[in-house]
Parts: sequence; structure tokens; C-alpha cells
Amino acid sequence: MAQNTRERLLEAARGLFAERGYHNATVRDIAARAHTNLASINYYFRSKDDLYREVLSHSFRKTIETEEPGEEATTREDRLRAFIRSLVPKSVEDGNGAQHMRLVAWEMLSPTGALDQIEETEIKPHLDRAKDAVRPFLAPDTSPADLGATALWLVGQCLIFRGLAERMRLGLMPVPTDGDHAERLVALICDLALKGLSSMPL
Repeated sequence: MAQNTRERLLEAARGLFAERGYHNATVRDIAARAHTNLASINYYFRSKDDLYREVLSHSFRKTIETEEPGEEATTREDRLRAFIRSLVPKSVEDGNGAQHMRLVAWEMLSPTGALDQIEETEIKPHLDRAKDAVRPFLAPDTSPADLGATALWLVGQCLIFRGLAERMRLGLMPVPTDGDHAERLVALICDLALKGLSSMPL
């Protein structure tokens, strides 16, 4: 029961923070949506600030669940494809991406400093995996700045489809991701990425 209450609080807070931003979402409304009392927020998270940081951490983990390439990913192309597959939504019913994008957008519009606090634990590991995916295509003397920019570019090509998942579900975007479409989308992104990365001078 205790775990269910904590999970309900996280889900309710994630939804309200995504809808209203940190400053406009009250702990009273979060507790009401989670069908619990105000004291439970203090019990599980100590404060609204700590709850917000946990929501952001949980959102990054849930939205960008990057898996390490399997043993079958022996070439640089296979490893790139495995990375892309881990970021592309498997279905338009996956609403995590759109909600995550709203959370990040609110944080960009009205910074609380929370992203800085989870940079090492949540953000940097994902960026490091992206760097590992693109590094084999770049020249050995590629600067850290260019490597980082290329990694962010690749992540952006994938995450935009998570951000648009809700609109695709409503039929407003002609990019289906259900069933075989998800794998076709992975193949398309990979093909475009390979054409760009393979043209980089080694």
C-alpha cells in the first residue's frame, strides 16, 4: 500500500507539473489527484522541491530507457540502430514522451535549477550513450564540443517523435508508429543518420 501511494503521488505530480509547471502546481492539488493527504507528500518526499526533482528524474528514466546494444550489434551501424530503436516510441499510445517534453519545456521557461541537480545522474548517462553511438563515425580528433553536438543532434531526431506521439495518436500527424510502422520509422531515421554520419571525414 505504501508503494502504491508513492507511485500515485509521482504520477499525479508528473501530470500536474506537466500541465501547469512547478510554480503553478500546488501540493494540495497533487495530493487530491493522488487521492491521499498532504502529509503523505512530506512523508515520502519531504518537500515539494524534492518531489519535483524526483518527478524529473523518474520522467527521464521512464521516457529514455536506453538499453545497451546486444551481442548481435557488432558493427557501428548495428550499434547506431540499437540506440535509435531505444528512443523511438513503440506506439502512439506512449504518452510519456509528450508529457516529458512539457515538463522540460516548463523548466526551460521558468528554471528551478532541478535539471542541474539531476544532470549527472539522469541526463549525462543518456548523452554519453549517444556519444558512443556516433563516435565511430567521426574523426579521431573530433573536438568534444562537436562530438556533443552530434550526439544531441541524433537524440533530437528520435525524441521529436516522442514529443509528437499525442498528436499522432489523434491523427493530426501523418507518422504512424504502431506495429510495423515503429520499425519502419527506426529504419528511416537510421538511414538518414547513416547518410549524414557516413559523409563525415574520418
